[in-house]
Amino acid sequence: MENKDTQERGTSREQITELVSSWPGITVDEGRFNSTSFKLAGREIGHLHPRLADIDYPQSLRNQLIADGLTEQHHAVPEHPNATTFHIESADDIDHVVWLFRLSYLIHVAIQQEVGKGKSESVDIDVQKELDL
Repeated sequence: MENKDTQERGTSREQITELVSSWPGITVDEGRFNSTSFKLAGREIGHLHPRLADIDYPQSLRNQLIADGLTEQHHAVPEHPNATTFHIESADDIDHVVWLFRLSYLIHVAIQQEVGKGKSESVDIDVQKELDL
């Protein structure tokens, strides 16, 4: 029998997956170690385990997010220059986890837009406008 904490985390994972997978261009794959991987144009923006989210950022942003206490070093490879981990403890963490994924998503969209200028497959989002909010 599952306890309330386990059920709540399962629900959190489902809610996060539903929200992140609804963004334009995002595909969902099964990842390693019971994870759900979110990809944009074949590149992973991060993945979700039952109790934590692993998300990559450019190194300077990664370091700032960690310094500001918004996420932590990667749980398995703390010295990784881009990887972070956020521990999901309750449903109260859903909005923050989605925000962390959205930040990674916007970075990947900006890169895709820059590299693919003039190509139709880039996601049509005003990245700067979203970051200014």
